[in-house]
Amino acid sequence: MHISNMDGLDILSLKILVSLYENKSATYVSKALDIPAPKISRSLKNLREVFGDELFIRKKYGLFPNEFVTHLYPIAKQTIECTEKFQKVRAANVNHVKTHVEIAAPGLIAYAFPKALMQAIKEEQKSIHINITPWSLHTTQDIINGDTTLGICCNKSTADVAAYGDKLQTTTLQRMGKVYLIASRNHPIFKREITLETIAEYPYVNTDLGNPSTRLSPYQEFCIKNGIKLNTEITITSISSLFEYLGESQTISLLPYRVVYEMVAEIPELHTCQLSQLEAERLYADTEAPTIFLVQKNQPNRASEELVWLSEQIKKIVDSII
Repeated sequence: MHISNMDGLDILSLKILVSLYENKSATYVSKALDIPAPKISRSLKNLREVFGDELFIRKKYGLFPNEFVTHLYPIAKQTIECTEKFQKVRAANVNHVKTHVEIAAPGLIAYAFPKALMQAIKEEQKSIHINITPWSLHTTQDIINGDTTLGICCNKSTADVAAYGDKLQTTTLQRMGKVYLIASRNHPIFKREITLETIAEYPYVNTDLGNPSTRLSPYQEFCIKNGIKLNTEITITSISSLFEYLGESQTISLLPYRVVYEMVAEIPELHTCQLSQLEAERLYADTEAPTIFLVQKNQPNRASEELVWLSEQIKKIVDSII
């Protein structure tokens, strides 16, 4: 007997050897291992060449192991069990590898996200790593391409994402019916009655925080429909740039996010107040109030448990800041 190159051995061949030894039927092994019969024959031929022995004797009712196989069997069996242990260790390691999630969100929402999300992740001991980036004009395509996992956008409708057909899944998170005014702390608007009309008497800063840049804001639409002259001085997309601009000018901006109170409290140059419910209702009487949507790639029946959990946490956070 001459043993050939042992490199010719593979785990599948050893599995076939063990199963043939235990069951003595190539037909049974084929079904049990879900391997075509021709492949069983090729593996058995390979085993015979490697060990230089017939290994199994063909009889009327199957293949029966010879004496040499009785020595190989326990070694092959142990080898297979070791490979299964390797697989379990690998699976456990995969389970501990953090799931990387890219989240795109407007500045004011992103401001409140990291701390709240990380706290929830730690409390639930989730293996998730998050990276939050600003929402941009390219975010929807990034989601389709798989570069961004979740997107949070602020629009008046789902028209923008609907243009992508069934490639995107959109979930309504929150309708924003309140309005907050921000200006420099010593702005004269705070010394008089604040209405939609008196606001228009001062230069206005439009904010493009998650909205398409080509779309008018609700306040701009209100002024046009009611014949009110509005001087829109600039459109700003960065929350930090917005605060800096407002603090150094006599301009005014309107935002629908409650979290702005928390942010402005840390900036001595700025002041904010909530418009009355009456003014908010007037503003949204003829136009839809902004709505926050969660956008992700449409993958029916493929959403992971981690992603479902993360989506639920995002909704809770959005509820707390609007």
